[in-house]
Amino acid sequence: MNPREAFRNFFKFQLENGEGLSDLKLNEKDIEKFINGAEDDSFFYDKLDDFLKEFIEDHGDEYGMEFN
Repeated sequence: MNPREAFRNFFKFQLENGEGLSDLKLNEKDIEKFINGAEDDSFFYDKLDDFLKEFIEDHGDEYGMEFN
């Protein structure tokens, strides 16, 4: 699977199944619009990087990660 396809599949799954996202009542068209916009949006990736970095710093030890 190529990276673009993996990205699209992952976010489609998250947007369709995310508990917190269910309040948004996203339809298939909205999900596709989001994915199409996000996959080439550097701001989206910057925010995603920030989230992952913060999450790993805060919770990485719970996943057995050791930081030097």
